[in-house]
Amino acid sequence: MGDAPPEQRFTELYRTSHGRVLRFVARRVDDDAEAEDLTAEVFRIAWDKTTGGDVLTPAWLFVTARHVLSNHHRSVRRGDSAYRKAAVTGPRADERTADLVAEVLERLPEAHRDVLVHRYWDDLTAGEIAALTGLSASAVWVRLHRARQAFKRSYGAEVRHAQR
Repeated sequence: MGDAPPEQRFTELYRTSHGRVLRFVARRVDDDAEAEDLTAEVFRIAWDKTTGGDVLTPAWLFVTARHVLSNHHRSVRRGDSAYRKAAVTGPRADERTADLVAEVLERLPEAHRDVLVHRYWDDLTAGEIAALTGLSASAVWVRLHRARQAFKRSYGAEVRHAQR
């Protein structure tokens, strides 16, 4: 695909990745329209890079989305009125189980929480998580294993406590 014209490379990247990038962004902002706008910004940047000759990957899109989100969150913290209603949210759910999962995730160390969220909420592969975090793929697998164990222990303790 690297030999294809830039427009074709971009179209294929957009077709295969837009939904995943939008879900990644939407889980991190509270407003669906804002998520659409931020995702559009990611793909605008991708268009510029692709037409400039770069060959991009889905992992590059997630790294770019993280940067776009960081810029957005800085604007929110500064009190930019255009972004005042946007806020970071955890998993959206109404049931107690989902609330308990969110509580347990919140108490995990950031490294564990991030790798679990990237894998299970964002549906990223180990390679994509590696590109996003700067870790090697093997380090991601080790961290994911440890994070699963920590989550299992903590969640089990919460369930046992709730049953009393």
